[in-house]
Amino acid sequence: MLVTAAGTMRTLGYTAQVEKILEEHGIPYKVFEEVESNPSTATVELGVKLAREQGCDLIIGLGGGSAIDAAKAIASSAGLGIPILDLMREGMSKKGLPCIAVPTTAGTGAEVTHISVLTIKESKRKDGLRSPYNFPSVAIVDPSLTLGLPSYITAYTGIDALTHAVEAYTARAANPVSDLYARKAIILIKQYLRRAVFYGNDLEARKGMALASNLAGIAIAHAGTGAAHGIGMTVGGICNAEHGVVVGLALPTVIRFNLGTNLEKYKDVAELLGEETHGLSLRRAAMLAAEAVEALLADLNLPRRLGDIGVTEDLIPELMADTKTQRVWLNNSRLATDEEKEKLFRALL
Repeated sequence: MLVTAAGTMRTLGYTAQVEKILEEHGIPYKVFEEVESNPSTATVELGVKLAREQGCDLIIGLGGGSAIDAAKAIASSAGLGIPILDLMREGMSKKGLPCIAVPTTAGTGAEVTHISVLTIKESKRKDGLRSPYNFPSVAIVDPSLTLGLPSYITAYTGIDALTHAVEAYTARAANPVSDLYARKAIILIKQYLRRAVFYGNDLEARKGMALASNLAGIAIAHAGTGAAHGIGMTVGGICNAEHGVVVGLALPTVIRFNLGTNLEKYKDVAELLGEETHGLSLRRAAMLAAEAVEALLADLNLPRRLGDIGVTEDLIPELMADTKTQRVWLNNSRLATDEEKEKLFRALL
């Protein structure tokens, strides 16, 4: 079964390319094109129903993080015969169906992570199916598939990759292996993201960002993320906002909040993003990491505040009720009290 985003992949011609390959090799297939941005558990259940009815034994996820997360979840749920909400609550004890992930954006790294982030619409909540059995069996990263990506989507998916890399590098679970992937991803993003946004047909820039996204995905698979993702999960679930937009605008504020936990690593981030730190105090050099991200957001014309995407102060109680239950906060380099979490949300309005 070929799982893709609703209409987008067919409009760009990518669905037809995959269909042609399958037909040339005599492989029967069904196409499931219902995946929306911020895919829901209800959509996954529709895909599972189709896969089981058709006797599918392989799932292909073609698209951005939403399509790939949905494909991974469908493969796991359909293969095990367990409803997706039960899997999210209870975990997985073995692999479901094999899944091939083919990303068409450079940002989420979903092709190399074990998490499917899904929205439970009834409760307006984002949560994840997390299991080492939920990794795709194969990832095919073809940078040419990102050439048709509009500049705005290129920008916010690229900032998503940067947030993955920075948060993995500074997370409580960071380790020498994840650090290698995270550092290289930051270097590539500094070098190529602006080019990919401003010159969309620059294949070298697209290659650089595809690799950066992939490496940042590997980094978070090892080390996890932090507070920017705690904010992103909550706002995405309640407001149906684009994930990369939210985590990106949250990142500078989160860096400043975390700064004292690891000045050396944040100084590294600043330098990897091209900031000159010679002669500065360690704290001032580390602070440049937040300023570098803010400059990048400004250059790419991305939102800087939650208010820019329609989040209002009256939503604070609802946001707080949800974010208190988001486990990713526990991996943030600085543990936040509920009062501090609320201050972070208010600072971002």
